[in-house]
Amino acid sequence: MPQSRLRVAIVGCGAIAELGHLPAARQVDEVALVGVVDSDRARAEALAARFRVPRAAASLAEVADATDAVILATPPHVRPALAAEAFAAGLHVLCEKPLANSSAECQEILRAAAGARRVLAVAHTYRFFPNRQRVQALLRQGALGRVRQVEVEEGTPTEWPTRTGYTFRRELVSGGVLLNLGIHSLDALFWWFGHPVEALYQDDAVGGLESNARIRLRFAEDVVATVRLSRTCRLANRIRVEGEAGALTLPVYDQLQLTEEWGSKAVTRKVAGGKSGVVRVVAAQLRDFAESIAARRPPAATGADGLRVVQFIEQCYAAKRARPLPARAPIPGVTW
Repeated sequence: MPQSRLRVAIVGCGAIAELGHLPAARQVDEVALVGVVDSDRARAEALAARFRVPRAAASLAEVADATDAVILATPPHVRPALAAEAFAAGLHVLCEKPLANSSAECQEILRAAAGARRVLAVAHTYRFFPNRQRVQALLRQGALGRVRQVEVEEGTPTEWPTRTGYTFRRELVSGGVLLNLGIHSLDALFWWFGHPVEALYQDDAVGGLESNARIRLRFAEDVVATVRLSRTCRLANRIRVEGEAGALTLPVYDQLQLTEEWGSKAVTRKVAGGKSGVVRVVAAQLRDFAESIAARRPPAATGADGLRVVQFIEQCYAAKRARPLPARAPIPGVTW
C-alpha cells in the first residue's frame, strides 16, 4: 500500500457518485476517501454512513483543508465555479463529463488548473474499457492497414436513475443526447483518429433538446465515420472499424468483448479476464488520476480532451441553428 495516499473528496452525491465513484474509491489503494459533499447535507450524511466516509458536508470549503483532490460529480452547470474554488484551494480535480456546458467555461477551468499548477482530469471513463484500449493499440500498430470506415450506433430508452433529471432540463444543460450520451463515442473517435476535418450533423430538435442525432465525420487519410445516437430507440449499440486488412467490432457498453476479423477468420473473445462493470472502470480512472499526480504526468483524459469534444459539439449545434427548422418534428426520431 502506498505510504502517502491521495486524500480525495467527492462533490455531488447523485447516481454516478453512488453507483460509481464511492464504491470505486474503496478499491483504489492509492487514495483515501475523506469526505462527501452535497448541497443536500442529509444526502451527503446518508452516503457517508453507507460507505464509511469520515466527513459529510454541504460545501467544498468544509472539507478542503483535509483534502488533496476532488471528484466533481455534479451537474455540469455548477462545475466551473466548483473547479475554480478547488484550484484556488490548491486541489487537483477529476471532473465528470462534459467538463462544462460550453467551451468558454471549459477554457476557464483549464486556465484555473494551469494557474494553480494542478492536475485536471476528465471522466471519459470509456477510455478505460480494455476492448477500447485494444482497438487503440491495434490502430497505433497499423494492424488494420488503411482504415476505410467506422460505424457507431448507440441508443437505448433512457433509464439512468438520475436524482435531478438535469440532462432533460434546457436551463441546466446546453444539449441533449449528443452532449450527454454521444460525448463518449465522440471522445473514442477523437482518441483513435484525431480531430475530424469535416462533419455533417443532424438532430430531431425543434428548439429544445435533441433525443436523436446523426453525424457523418471525415478524419485525416479519408477515414469516414457515421454516428447514430438515440435516447428513445434501442439501437445496435456497437462500434465497427473496417480497414483494408481486417475489421474490429465491439459492443458500446461491454468492456471486454471484441470481435477481430482477419481475412476470412473472425474471432470473438474477452480482451481481459476478471469482472467488468461501472465500478471497475471508474476505479481504473481514479487510479490513473492518482498516479498522474504522483508521477507528474498527464492523466489518460486531460482537460484539453474535455475541451476538444465540447468544442466539437458546439460546432454541431451551431450548424443546426443555421438551418431553417420546421414548426414541429414531422416524424418522431427523424433528424434533419
